[in-house]
Amino acid sequence: MKSKGFYAAEEKNFIDNYQSRILHELTYHKTCSFNQLWDKEGRSNKFSYHITKLVAAGLIKKNEQGLYQLTTKGKKRVAYLESFTGNRCELPIVAVIMVITDKDKVLLINRKKEPFYGFWAAHGGKLRATNYIMEQAEESIKKETGLKCDLELKGIFSSKSYINKEFSYGHQLFIVKATNPQGNLIEKTIKGENKWFKKEEIKNLRTLPNIPYLIKIIENKKFSWIEADRFFDGENFGIAVKKEVNF
Repeated sequence: MKSKGFYAAEEKNFIDNYQSRILHELTYHKTCSFNQLWDKEGRSNKFSYHITKLVAAGLIKKNEQGLYQLTTKGKKRVAYLESFTGNRCELPIVAVIMVITDKDKVLLINRKKEPFYGFWAAHGGKLRATNYIMEQAEESIKKETGLKCDLELKGIFSSKSYINKEFSYGHQLFIVKATNPQGNLIEKTIKGENKWFKKEEIKNLRTLPNIPYLIKIIENKKFSWIEADRFFDGENFGIAVKKEVNF
């Protein structure tokens, strides 16, 4: 089934293990026989072992014709593989960040988790595949603060974070303005300590460097999009805004 030119030599070298290679091959062919997948690369018994592992994991299956194909679970897995190399794709952290305000005060959390332990930050949660943006915002606010708020999507904050000059994280953050808080505030959770601050007090706190920009986004009458590089040396945090657009 494979042509000699199916992979460029440099691409094939990146497919660094049997299981990635099998999943990668089945991404581009609906079905394959054992021999088509094996292609006589490496020992057949070792290759057979990895096929058995993938079947046991529910990622591939044998159909009635005795050919291998991806299962629904397998199709979900290959969505996160690089198209040309078959390597695991490094994806950004996609999250919903809620800037919770009450008149002239902002609710922040002192992080008791890594990364960035000890910094004051806005509340937020990774966007689950089963949630829409506002569903995630409402769920995260309730879980982290015990409050219920009026919600409005105000912008996007995109960032690349470098720790000791090495790229570490990419974030795509949906910024939600949360107002009119109702309920009893949970003062502490496993994630950290919640506390209200007047806006003028925030500049004296050890905050994540994007906090002033998040507040700027929620206060803007227009929808905002900011791109910024963040730099952390283990103690100090800096930021360099690359793009700022209002719609």
